[in-house]
Formats: sequence, structure tokens, C-alpha cells
Amino acid sequence: MIKYAPLDISKIKNLISEIEENVLVLKEFSSMTAEEFKADKKNYGLCEHHLRRALEGVLTIGTHILSRLPVKTKDYQEIILSLGKLGIIPKDFAENNKQLASYRNRMVHIYWEISQGEIYKITKEHLGDIEKFCEYYLDYARKQK
Repeated sequence: MIKYAPLDISKIKNLISEIEENVLVLKEFSSMTAEEFKADKKNYGLCEHHLRRALEGVLTIGTHILSRLPVKTKDYQEIILSLGKLGIIPKDFAENNKQLASYRNRMVHIYWEISQGEIYKITKEHLGDIEKFCEYYLDYARKQK
């Protein structure tokens, strides 16, 4: 029988704090109208930076949790789907938010294709989902103590 390392609860809490700090900044952008957001070109870069960091945190925690379980994943979307299959996050939540992993990949690998409008829309529509990931992760971590 393979014995897996325990979760690093401190690491998870630190990453969640980082995610929450990024979400706090992103809320400033999500409260703007699309016109206000697009009026200042700096908004795009700042928003993209904080959104990418928040998504990286969500995926890093997911990877950390799965590394302690007998699960193999090929890509970031599969991380989210595996978390759902294992009941760490609700399955329907995983299915509805798997595109956030793909979005992170686009931000890193084909960033030139992402428009101001797209960054604004993701920020406007998915901050609550990012916060929900954190809640689910904390709940799971508490149960592992």
C-alpha cells in the first residue's frame, strides 16, 4: 500500500491568502463599467496580472491536494475535473468552472489573443467562483486534520 504525504495546510492557507489579495484587487475592476475599464489601458495589464495569479493559486492548491491522492492528471482542466470526481469540490461546480483552467493557459501561452473585453468579462463573472474554490479547499483541508 502506498502512503501519501499529508496535506501542507500552511501552504494551502498561504496560497488562499494570496488568492484573496488578488481577488480584492480584481473587485475594483469588476465594479467598473466596461467603458470605464477600457478607458485606461493600464487596467487591462493589472487585471490580467491579478487574475492570472488568482487562477495559478487555485490550480496550485488543486495540484497539491491531488498529489496526496492516487490520481494522475494530464492538464489543468483535468485537475479541476478530478477534484470534482473525488468530491473535494462539487462535481457540477468543477464542470462549470473547468474553463478557468483553459483560460489560465491562454493567459500564459497565447496572451496576445486575449482582449480587454474578455479579461473584463471573466473578472466580472468569475470572482465568486474563485472565492468558492478557496472555500471548498479550506473545508477539505479542515477535514484532513
